[in-house]
Amino acid sequence: MIRVIVADDHPIVRHGLGRLIDLEPDMTLVAEAADGAELIGILGRHPCDVLVLDLSLPHLRGLELLAAIKERWPALAVLVFSVHPEDNFSLFLMDAGAAGYLSKDRMIEQVIEAIRCVAAGRPYITDRLAELRHERGSDALAPHQRLSAREHQVFTRVIQGMTVSAIAAELEISASTASNHVSRIREKLGVESNGEIVIYAVRAGLL
Repeated sequence: MIRVIVADDHPIVRHGLGRLIDLEPDMTLVAEAADGAELIGILGRHPCDVLVLDLSLPHLRGLELLAAIKERWPALAVLVFSVHPEDNFSLFLMDAGAAGYLSKDRMIEQVIEAIRCVAAGRPYITDRLAELRHERGSDALAPHQRLSAREHQVFTRVIQGMTVSAIAAELEISASTASNHVSRIREKLGVESNGEIVIYAVRAGLL
């Protein structure tokens, strides 16, 4: 029996997906979580085989949440289930330890298939993710897809409107280091200001 935990801050998504998982003869939903801090506590109390994870959770989110989970439970298969298309963030998250990435516009049958795949110890690679891996390092990738993992962390906070000092405090780095990351992000995106980074993100469908 595949033991599954679903973490999503939208109750309809969380309960609906959990119910569908429970209908599968080889799966059982063991718990749900609505925010990152709650999820860490639940994982400590409820062993599971697969975590279906929306990274946009309150209190602890994104790469930091995935890193915290993989540090404490390295064998846990994490299937990221996100509103963002695979083009935007999937490569970063697979590099950070995710076993698979699916956008929420996929059919439920594909989500169930992905759960079975990662539970068996195999990465779940969609056709689009396979294309992105093949294109990595080529001109086919969008500028934001060439950011390093740390640059991506800073980038997501800039487009959320955070200041350099707030970013530095949250990531536990110096303000000068955070500023250097912002400068490199601007260079890679071909923009000159934080405002233009936000405009880039809007045009790329990241906001």
